[in-house]
Order: sequence, then C-alpha cells, then structure tokens
Amino acid sequence: MQSDSPISHRRTAPPRRGLTKLIWLLGLVWLLAHGGAAMAAPSPDSRYNDAKAYYQKLLTTKEGKSRQHWLDGAKRFRTLFQKYQKHEVAPRSLFMLGNLYATLHERSKKASDLNEAISSYEEVATLYPNHPLADDALLLAGTLYLNAKNDPHKAARTFAKIVALYPKGDMSDKAAEQLQKLKGIDDAPATPPPAVVATAPAPPPPPSPAPAPAAATPPPPAASESCQKAEVLSIQHWSNKSYTRVVIETAAPVTFRKQVLERNGDRPRRLYLDLVNCRISPNAHHTLPIDDGLLKQVRNAQFSPDTVRVVLDTQADVSDYKVFSLEDPFRIVIDVRSNEASAKTKAKGKEAHKAGAAPTLAQQLGLGVRRVVIDPGHGGKDPGTISPSGLKEKDITLAVGKKLAQELREKMHYDVILTRDRDVFIPLEERTAIANSKEGDLFVSIHVNAAPNQAAKGIETYVLDLASNKDAMRVAAQENASSAKNISDLQAILHDLMQNNKINESVKLAELVQNTMVEGVKRDFGQVNNLGVKKAPFIVLVGAQMPAILTEIAFSSNPQEEERLRDEHYLTLMAQQIAGGVAEYANSLNLASSRYSSSK
Repeated sequence: MQSDSPISHRRTAPPRRGLTKLIWLLGLVWLLAHGGAAMAAPSPDSRYNDAKAYYQKLLTTKEGKSRQHWLDGAKRFRTLFQKYQKHEVAPRSLFMLGNLYATLHERSKKASDLNEAISSYEEVATLYPNHPLADDALLLAGTLYLNAKNDPHKAARTFAKIVALYPKGDMSDKAAEQLQKLKGIDDAPATPPPAVVATAPAPPPPPSPAPAPAAATPPPPAASESCQKAEVLSIQHWSNKSYTRVVIETAAPVTFRKQVLERNGDRPRRLYLDLVNCRISPNAHHTLPIDDGLLKQVRNAQFSPDTVRVVLDTQADVSDYKVFSLEDPFRIVIDVRSNEASAKTKAKGKEAHKAGAAPTLAQQLGLGVRRVVIDPGHGGKDPGTISPSGLKEKDITLAVGKKLAQELREKMHYDVILTRDRDVFIPLEERTAIANSKEGDLFVSIHVNAAPNQAAKGIETYVLDLASNKDAMRVAAQENASSAKNISDLQAILHDLMQNNKINESVKLAELVQNTMVEGVKRDFGQVNNLGVKKAPFIVLVGAQMPAILTEIAFSSNPQEEERLRDEHYLTLMAQQIAGGVAEYANSLNLASSRYSSSK
C-alpha cells in the first residue's frame, strides 16, 4: 500500500517549476539556432549600401573586366527594387541600375545594355514621379537617347517632359537648354540624299508595262535579313473631295524620306515616302483604293530589301501636304489638300484686301457655322485622368459631349458630329481626321484636367501652338499620353503651325467659350479660377482644317472640383456654356459677314 502514497505520485509527475524551466531552455535553443540570423539580417539601407559598394568595386578593380560580375551587380539592385518597392531604396536602386547598365554599355557597346539603362531611368520617373531622382533619371535617359542612341527626337521628348512635369526641379534648366539646342531637328527631310533620288525612278501606275520599282514587289527578304526590321502593319485613310488624311502604322519607329513627283504629261503629281529599315507584313494589302476625287489609291511595295515605298496616286493636283510622325504606336500621318480648296481661300482673301476690309478667314469665306464636331476626350482603354475617388475623365467628357450635342442640335439647330458617342478608344489623329473629312466648321475637344498639386483648380481653354508656359507643357504631355507617352515632335508641330491659317479664329472661339464657361460657373457655383486661354502642342488639334479648341472644364485632382464633376447640374451647365460660346462665335461671324457684303 505504500506504493500508492501521495509521495510516490509526486515523484512520477514533473514538478511545475521544472516544466517552465524546460520550456525556457527549449526556447533559448531555438532562438540561438534561428532567431540570431533574423536579428542579424541587414536592413534595406544596409543592403543598398552593399550593392553600391559592389558597383564601386567593379569600377575600380579587375573584377570589372568580367561581364558576369556586372550582371551580378545588376541583380543586386533589381532584387532590392523588387523586394522593397514601397521603401526609399526602391527608386534609388532603379536609378543605380540605370547607372550600372549605362557604364556597362560604355564597355560592352551592346544595345541591350543601353536599352536596360534607359528603361531603368524611365521607370524611376514612371513609378516614382515625385521622387527627387525622377527628373535626374529623365535627364540621363534623354542624354543617352541623344548621344548613345543618336535619336534626337526621343531625346527632345524626354527633355520636354522634364520641363513640363518638373518646372521647379534642378534639372529643368538643363533640359530646357538641351531643347534649345535641338530646335532645328527635321524628322523628315524634304529632299532625299542624291543616291536615293538617282536610283528611285518615278513609280508608274499599276497597269503600266514599264519597269516600276515602287509598284513591283520583289521576293521578300530572308528571315535573317528581316528579323530586325519594322513591319508596316496597316494603312488607313479618312477623306472628302478636297482633303485626305492617310495614316501608316508600323510595328516600331522608322525613319522616312518624302518626295514629290511633279506632273508629267497625263500623269498627275504624286507623293511617295520611303520607309527605311522596314518590311511589309505578309498580311498587308499592297493597294488601298480611295477614289475620293483627290487620291486614287495608296500603294506600298518592298522597294529594296530594307526599304518600303508608299505611293499616293492623285486624281487632282495636290497643292498642300504635311507629313509628321506620332509615337506609341509609331505611325506616319500624311495630310493632303487639293488645289481647288486652297485657291478658294486665296481668292477670298484677295477680294477682301481689295475692298479695304480686314475680316478674318472664316468671315471672308462667308460660311458661318453649320456643322460642329464635338470630341469627348479619351475613351475605351484610355481612361484619361482618374480622380482620387476613381472618377474617370473619359466618362465625364462623354457625358458633357452628349449634353453639348443636344444643346447645339435642339436649341441652336446646328448639324453636330460626335467623334465618339460611347465608351470606345479612338486615336488622336483619327479624331481630327473625322472633323476634316466631315467638313466641320468648328472642332471642340472636351477634357478634364489634373495636377500633382491638389490645390490647382479652375477652367482653361487651349489652342494649338507651342506651349506658352510650363503648365501648358504639362497639360499637353498629359493629354497626348494616350497616343504618345511624351509630347510628340515639337518641330513637326511647329512646321504645321507655320502653315495653319486657323490660329486667329481658334483663339477667338477659345476666348468666347472660356468666358461663357467661367461666367456660368460664377453664377451657379459662386467661385471659379479663370485660367484663361493658352497655347500648347496638342496632337488632337494638329492638322485641323477649321477653328479648333481644347477645353479643360475642371481639375479632378482638386477635392472641391471633383465634387462638382459628380454633380449632374455642373456637367449640364458646362455643356450649356460651351454651346453659348459657340453661338456667340457664330453670331460674330454672321454679323461681320453681313457688314462685309453690304460694304461691297
């Protein structure tokens, strides 16, 4: 019975103090085995400094002779960026990754290293636009485009982005200085090099039995020759009897040369473009019939193993043409006008001059306003600006555009065309082409503004020109982003402006629309910031054959104005006030036209 005593039971059960001590000892063993490593893990800053030290070692020791060591260094910065994307080391790691690849390219001369450097710099500005290194990264990217890639156009766009987005940054003046130096760039020289002219006979029409390099299609180049060439993906057109816009889209940027072949006997004037380092897609059509009274057709052929020739066969004498390129995707835009349209404009101008009067161009023509083209900005895959609460620019502009169309049709009896009446993506150059081909008398593009500074607010209206200030550059870069991630070739736009006779009329329309919008908001909402009429290079306005404006009806980035954009009354008011500005403009034309007629 002794074995059942309480004392024997206490001996078989572990004491409570001993159990606690055992748990503590086991925990200490685990901590020594596992926790020590965690406690000693380097911080993100420490790892970044180690990566920088490794990069410095590659610059100053024999290890820098091994490409693999450079790739190992790149991996360190890339891993830091991927692991700590919300930490301060992320943008710094991307910036250093750009530096590393730029240095490696100086040694290797590999295009892939150069592309990695530029991509890393651009990612800094894209992913961390408010970081102090963003403008530094863009300046380095622009410098690489200019000096290493020998691409002054992309360099100019990159420098322009710095001026537009970081006007107060320490790189703004340097970027502006580089832009000044690049002012004389011409993307498409009017006269090809002599060797090209000498070996490029005039391309005859398809039925002609004579040799025709531009019409004949030689065997496609071997795969090894063509793999690095850009493909012609599509050719589209919009037209009427006196105007045609042709758009050539390629899979990658190409250089091109343009040439006019003057009338020769029964053969009318022709325009052709040679696209260098380019090939025709196997699925592409070689002839695009147009037959609009101005152009008969557009033909394309593999003129040489690395050159595609695109020929515009005319049905009437072409008096005026403009060629410019756009990015993302890359496409070449060709605007062609007939002699008849130009002759009418010149005749009216001379008539007015003889009478001693000085009416504007639209007044000289005496047409007034009968058809208004409304362009609700963005749409489809392109949402435009997005407010902090998720309000999308494309939805607001469509709502205002439809309301404006109703106002102009029902109350003012204008013929109205909408470039889009639903949520669909339309390229910027197509919007202008619609307005021109439908023979619009006015073009009004509706947009919603946004700015990094949430205090920015107000209403402003733009006409096409070089930017009048840095804020205008920012807005242009923002609105051009859907079709061109940066401002397109500024010099090509300037060239177009020099021949654009609608600037004065556009300014007048812009002033009337701006004033009516501001007065309407003051009356119904009490306070509005009148930002006035400004000038900027908007792609959607390039080539417009009528007075054309782009209006920014509010800032979605401003809390007060975001609330207004959610108010149905505000959207209706905007439509009514824009319509009122259009009506004032039309009335001024009718009044001036009647005075001009009676004076004769």
